[in-house]
Amino acid sequence: MLKALVLSLAVTFGVVGEGEEMVVGTSTDFHSSLIALPGHDFHGLQIAVRRARPCQVRAFFQGAPPRAAQFCAGRVTQRHVEEAGRAILEDGARVNGIAACLTARERIGAVRLYTFSGEAVTARVGECVTEFRTVWCQRGWTVQGLQLYFDRPAGGLAHGGLVGLRPLCVDSA
Repeated sequence: MLKALVLSLAVTFGVVGEGEEMVVGTSTDFHSSLIALPGHDFHGLQIAVRRARPCQVRAFFQGAPPRAAQFCAGRVTQRHVEEAGRAILEDGARVNGIAACLTARERIGAVRLYTFSGEAVTARVGECVTEFRTVWCQRGWTVQGLQLYFDRPAGGLAHGGLVGLRPLCVDSA
């Protein structure tokens, strides 16, 4: 049952946001996806940094526990979480667009979540040297998750750094 649901979600999300124009930053072979289950809207994220590399993203879903994608070597400690950049919308708000800017090392420096009503929240994790680039879901669609791109694989002794992201949009009807 769960496998069928995941496959159904993958097919649904695979239709939307296929092109590189939906990626903010760079897409790589080292990626992870954080997707909401039906009925649990994506409404925020937290980005933890280790050794100047944003390497863990925790996504928040209304009415469900957060989910994390980690490309850090070792554990992300409470100290890392306390220093993390956060962007969390109020309950009931739906994310319709995502923007990000890049640092001098071409990693994600900040992520901004937008609603069509004009609300915006920003998670800062580094000093941006580029302007924010925004990707919107089409009208009537919402962001239900993110595909995250890192500059190296998870594990080993080195931390992977977040270098790109793609919003996963779904029809909100």
